[in-house]
Amino acid sequence: MRFTLFAILGIALVGAIIWFGAIDTGDNAKEMQLTAPATTTTSTTTTTTTTTTTILSPIGTLPFVEIEGGVNLNYSSSISTVGLDTVTFGMTATNAQKAAGTRFSPVTPRGKCFLAIPDEGPSGVTFWIVESTVERIDIDNELIRTRSGAGIGDTESLIYELFGEKIETKVLPESSEKLLIYVPSDSSDKNFRVVFKSDGRLITKLWSGRLPWVEMTGIC
Repeated sequence: MRFTLFAILGIALVGAIIWFGAIDTGDNAKEMQLTAPATTTTSTTTTTTTTTTTILSPIGTLPFVEIEGGVNLNYSSSISTVGLDTVTFGMTATNAQKAAGTRFSPVTPRGKCFLAIPDEGPSGVTFWIVESTVERIDIDNELIRTRSGAGIGDTESLIYELFGEKIETKVLPESSEKLLIYVPSDSSDKNFRVVFKSDGRLITKLWSGRLPWVEMTGIC
């Protein structure tokens, strides 16, 4: 009789534990469901600018120049009839490197005329050094533009719209390419030009410099 009573009480106790456990488990599941953070999907659109650059490899070094301060050329630099920011036409190679805040390295054999690129700063910038002075600067980078904002990737029509009658057009022989040549009206700048090279629709390259080097279509 006593054993039966204990057995009944034991069974009842186990049942109660199971019953309360079941209720507790259900409440916890319900609470987790209510407090779980909502999941959202966000689409982010990132605008990227593609740059077009010509990769040139140094083939030597120039005489050592002591550079003070940081690099003065960057992707916000602008090209004009007088030069590229702090580097102006007519500067010696030594003074040009100091003005740029970086040394230059030649990419063609050094001679009367050779090409050089900055060791630091933006890519797609090539300096023409003629008889030790900077006479032309080529730009193969979409980010470096003229002071009017014109540059690689623009349409021919935009160049005509911006500069009007100051543009002289030269069609390259046996090619659909053109040179859109900006000729300054100021007599003090008569020997300077900014040249936009076009594939017939879009600008693919630009450069600036002094005559006669600025009108050359090859390299010196």
